[in-house]
Amino acid sequence: MRTEKWQAADFKMKKEPKQARSKASVAAMVGACARILERHGYTGLSTNAIAEVAGVSIGSVYEYFPGKEAVVARLTEELLSETTSLLQNRLDQTDNRNDLHVAMRHFLGALYSLMRRHRKLLRVLVFQVPYLHRLPATRQLQKELQEVLQTGLQKTRQQYRVNVHPYSLYLMATSTAGSLLHLVLMAPSGMDQEAVLDILASKLTAWLIQD
Repeated sequence: MRTEKWQAADFKMKKEPKQARSKASVAAMVGACARILERHGYTGLSTNAIAEVAGVSIGSVYEYFPGKEAVVARLTEELLSETTSLLQNRLDQTDNRNDLHVAMRHFLGALYSLMRRHRKLLRVLVFQVPYLHRLPATRQLQKELQEVLQTGLQKTRQQYRVNVHPYSLYLMATSTAGSLLHLVLMAPSGMDQEAVLDILASKLTAWLIQD
């Protein structure tokens, strides 16, 4: 008996585009998905709507995607890729001479800015997409945050001599993601976001050093 409506296959593309034209078409579909979600919410999303906004035939949509769920999955993968590139860029600018608190604040500021830029889309993904927790990119994001924390620690280990337990890294990654998401989507009116990021950076740094 099937206990959940969606299966892993629902979130996978049928095939990857190979030619420039097909890559452009798939990009247009994913972009259309994002625009529809931002303007009309998840209830307004359908494969027909994606085809219309993207300017492609419905047959083209089904050539690459089994349904709208797979287009949403592809969209979250692209958001993850953007996040990973941003974090990696920050890591490349970090070395063992950097103050840990300063480096942490830069990471948090970069993540917050990225999430703010996509806040309309994030609001729909978080509050309206019922299978968000099952998407591969959602699960991968937590691992990416943990790896970034671990790599950053390796770069500052000589200065701080920290050795963080994997469970602590898990808690830090999930707590950070949750805090930033709440700050972007649900922060009380008038709250000083920069001050909150300062405090969060201080708390995480203290946690790392004391662990």
